[in-house]
Amino acid sequence: MCGISGMLCRGNQTVSLQAIQTFNNLLYHRGPDSEGYWIDRDGRAALGHRRLSILDLSDAGKQPMTSTDGRWVMEFNGEIYNFIELRTELAGKGYSFSSDGDAQVLLAAWQEWGASVMQRLNGMWALAFYDVLQGELFLFRDRFGIKPLYYFQDDSRFLFASEVTAIHKFVGNVLTINRMVVASLLEGNGSYHGTDQTFLNEVRSLPGGHMLHWKDGACTVSEYYSIPVVQVPRSFREQAAQLRELLFDAVKIRLRSDVPVATCLSGGVDSGSIASIIAEMNHEAQDRFSHFSHRAFCASFKGSPIDETADAERIARQKQLTLDVLPILPPSTEELETALEQCDGPMYALAFYPIWKLYGYIKQQGITVTLDGQGPDEMLGGYNPLYEALCGAWQSRNLPLMADVYRTYAAQGESSQFSAKAHARRELRRFLRYRWLMLGQIYRRPLKKTLSWLHLYHYPAARAQSDGLRPARRTAHFQNALDKHLFAAFFQYPLPGILNQYDRCSMAHGVECRMPFMDYRVVEFVFSLPASSKVGGGYTKRVLREAMKGLLPDETRLNKRKTGFNAPIVDWYLGPLREWMLSQMDQPSFLNNPYFNGAEVRKEFGNLVAGDIQNWDHSWKFWPYVHLNWWMNRIQKYGQNGK
Repeated sequence: MCGISGMLCRGNQTVSLQAIQTFNNLLYHRGPDSEGYWIDRDGRAALGHRRLSILDLSDAGKQPMTSTDGRWVMEFNGEIYNFIELRTELAGKGYSFSSDGDAQVLLAAWQEWGASVMQRLNGMWALAFYDVLQGELFLFRDRFGIKPLYYFQDDSRFLFASEVTAIHKFVGNVLTINRMVVASLLEGNGSYHGTDQTFLNEVRSLPGGHMLHWKDGACTVSEYYSIPVVQVPRSFREQAAQLRELLFDAVKIRLRSDVPVATCLSGGVDSGSIASIIAEMNHEAQDRFSHFSHRAFCASFKGSPIDETADAERIARQKQLTLDVLPILPPSTEELETALEQCDGPMYALAFYPIWKLYGYIKQQGITVTLDGQGPDEMLGGYNPLYEALCGAWQSRNLPLMADVYRTYAAQGESSQFSAKAHARRELRRFLRYRWLMLGQIYRRPLKKTLSWLHLYHYPAARAQSDGLRPARRTAHFQNALDKHLFAAFFQYPLPGILNQYDRCSMAHGVECRMPFMDYRVVEFVFSLPASSKVGGGYTKRVLREAMKGLLPDETRLNKRKTGFNAPIVDWYLGPLREWMLSQMDQPSFLNNPYFNGAEVRKEFGNLVAGDIQNWDHSWKFWPYVHLNWWMNRIQKYGQNGK
């Protein structure tokens, strides 16, 4: 896990060592252990690498790495978890290895199989291969975009890096703000993470599952991976058994490490499943299992409706893990602004702060790798897609299933800040209105108005598309409305934004976050299951709960309450963060911001903190405005570098 950067020149331009060092050191936090550089003999190309040492801690694992014949230079950010199996296969073909890590294996695999090697890799990666002989660059990002990769090109040079801010600071504040992305941010949906767009018009994101080829200023981007349909058992019980087997292996290979490994534990089904699987394994075996620390980390929001500490403590006791509970207190101004600076652009939710705080604590405890539970909510319907589930049941002409999914999502929990029952009633009314409208039974209005009305109920990613933000992924093969929704949730919004949060917040402290549920074998299997295996029988994540039967205690496995990981924004806005939020909104730059009506937002926030209606639905929308304005003020200080 590292930070990567690169510079390629056109015309008579050349790269200096000072320039690539300056550029690369803007990623210091991603790889604090060491740095490495490579510059072509004619000065036309340079690569920079910041290393976070996890596999093979010796200098033999340093990057950039050059092939034995001198033709290829490689660097990457991420981990190849199946490197041991690949190394064995390559050794049988005559390759030898002086390093015990994954980087040298990856370079040899590229030499042997070329671009098709991407289909063989199990891991997360943003990687670069430079052909010294042909002057060509190949960039790849992992199937699902877990690790970031950005690029910029002008008339004289091509730059790439692990973070937008590194490019922005190096090029200087001549870059312009992307209005479409800002509009998406202020809607609070973060759907731009599922596109090739960034906050800057001139900087692009290489989407997950895509490759970039550059030569002599000609740059092409193409998709190398789209999710396939794989064969799954017909029996629900057999589906669960196969998923369990896949998850065990996904966790097993993600425990390979030469530095201490721990797990994050919120107390829910996802993180609880990972902790339960790890507890079943023999950590004295080979394959580097012995570095698991038997420690788990939990963020605590004492007194808040979103606190899950008791659930995490129960699982830790049952699985004999040492649980570190970190109370997440309201941040000081200095601490909050440090976290803001390390976000690589404005965030659409304040949830990033507890994540940032937790990973800082994990690093202080001597842990460099964690296993986390991202993915099941988006694949298996955990985030209350009741409307889409109702539409899917309607498509299948299954009235009992419609009643089942309604009861399922209405039972996800009640608190002072969110009511699953009230949300379910709203979604049911919306579904019924839509059905009546389509049948022409109630509403009679011009087609243009009808389409406009329907547009409000599309998934947020669709709204962003209408403004010019197009998802990088093709829609794939799904016919069922719930399956289509889950595909959008996984590849467009919200998961890409969540992955962005976890990458920035973990790498800000030099911690690698591994995600077993994002193993491509698990993802392809789950997306090939029928919708009824995902939501039904009174439960979301139905097949996962069945897969964990006898392993994850039923008190957790069968708990229907859904608590999303977030910051207690209602409590913080009413108390400790109130004055800071108001001070940000009272700035002239906020009140006169060109992208929104600052005075109106300031007025609404004042009404919120002074009024009687104080819940999540009324509170979430204020953060994007404040963070955007803070970021706009901050980037004014970016200077001209590397010119």
